[in-house]
Amino acid sequence: MSKFDPADSLGALAAPQISEYLTGINDLKGAARYVGGMAGGQGLIGAASPYDHTGAVLGYIPPGGVGPRHDIVGLSQIPGDKTLVGKRIKITLDKFYVHNYPGLGTHNILCEFAGRNQAKSAAEPLQFALRFRARDKDAAAIGGVPLFLGLTVGANGISFEGRTINVSSDGDETVLSTLDSPAFQSGLKLLTTTQPALKPLSSLAEAVVKNVLKRRFNKQVHSFDLGLDFGANVSSARLQLGTYLVVQSNLSADWKWDAFVWNTDAQVLQAKDQGQPVDFNYMVFGISDYVADPED
Repeated sequence: MSKFDPADSLGALAAPQISEYLTGINDLKGAARYVGGMAGGQGLIGAASPYDHTGAVLGYIPPGGVGPRHDIVGLSQIPGDKTLVGKRIKITLDKFYVHNYPGLGTHNILCEFAGRNQAKSAAEPLQFALRFRARDKDAAAIGGVPLFLGLTVGANGISFEGRTINVSSDGDETVLSTLDSPAFQSGLKLLTTTQPALKPLSSLAEAVVKNVLKRRFNKQVHSFDLGLDFGANVSSARLQLGTYLVVQSNLSADWKWDAFVWNTDAQVLQAKDQGQPVDFNYMVFGISDYVADPED
């Protein structure tokens, strides 16, 4: 069962509620697009903004390759790599592109990630949070941000999900500054045995997010579940080393990955025929081998 619910996202609300939220954060132009219930809400065609979407389209780019343009495939088209079972991997956040978020100017965005580490004695739950700033049609100033380091792959793959939260209420800076500490900036470093010290850190991350979400003008914008396994079902999302793209979109039924490429020079997702960045918010994660330090 997923920890984060798409129904909690802004785009799942009715148009009048979205308009009220945007008005409350002084995004009057954005609010006007929802007046009269003509746009917004789960499942409506012609979304007014990228944050109307509550679904996720998942893509994959294999490691290696040459040239600036790399093809992308859907996760159902790749086989799971069962040789990873029992091995340790690292998960990094390599790109967070904001095409459009609620509010004006520079957005303050809180990201929360959850997973599970298959340590020898038990499966320990993981919770991690980071905050970023970005403007519309730009990316957060990040690259290869460590999330989980040394995650052990279980027989059924890995559990990994996340969500983003738009932070617009006043007075949250003190709480959010907790996430600027070295403990959060260096990612969760995991061992092959259970770590009692991880529980307080995960609990602190969860508490920060819960505290932020209690405020009126802070709202979940997107959630996704990137649980990766080795199943043969056509609906399975499979685990390999490489790059995973999570696009905030309800268009999964009509999405064609062969219409897009990843431009490594510009580090952007582009339409293949036009070379223009996509009109969606998206995140890019790297999954690679973990090289243990001697003390691990």
